[in-house]
Amino acid sequence: MSLVFAAVLIIVGLAGAVVAAVAVPALFGAMAYDLITSREITTTQVEDTRLRIAAERNVARGFVVAGGVFWSVASFAGLYSFQQSGLAYSLMAALIPLVACAATLIIGWYYERVAAALLVLASFGVVGWGVIYQFEFGVWAIMTVFLMGPMLTAAALFWMARRDQDALELALALPPELRPAFATSPTR
Repeated sequence: MSLVFAAVLIIVGLAGAVVAAVAVPALFGAMAYDLITSREITTTQVEDTRLRIAAERNVARGFVVAGGVFWSVASFAGLYSFQQSGLAYSLMAALIPLVACAATLIIGWYYERVAAALLVLASFGVVGWGVIYQFEFGVWAIMTVFLMGPMLTAAALFWMARRDQDALELALALPPELRPAFATSPTR
């Protein structure tokens, strides 16, 4: 058994070395080619970038709204049907995710990086909440799929939209000969 394992290790090692010897120069060549060919910014690139930025923002806002609605309905239904706590208390509990959703949307409309940071911190808060209250596997799965995943996705989209907007503004503000290399291609 150890002879087969050694043979596999040798073959995989040699194949990896060959791939690395070919892939690394090819990757550097592709990066140099991209840097040289991406000096000009065309109108279609600008429009494509603006559309992509708008799509990133709108999808992030959609995740925030969908999450707020889902957790409002879930908290109302859970408190009203399972604990029989009454309509007023259940509505008040359902209002908390809606207020958090509205605050995130208002902050994210103008300060996308702040909204992204708040969403990441909220995801860490959910993890802390789960550790403190010792969530079971099913609760972890629900929290991961329906709370932390959408929050982290929205945070990444908010962050990317702001980064792309800054790169586009820098690329359009400078004449071509003064543009830094990272701002020459707003589509990346």
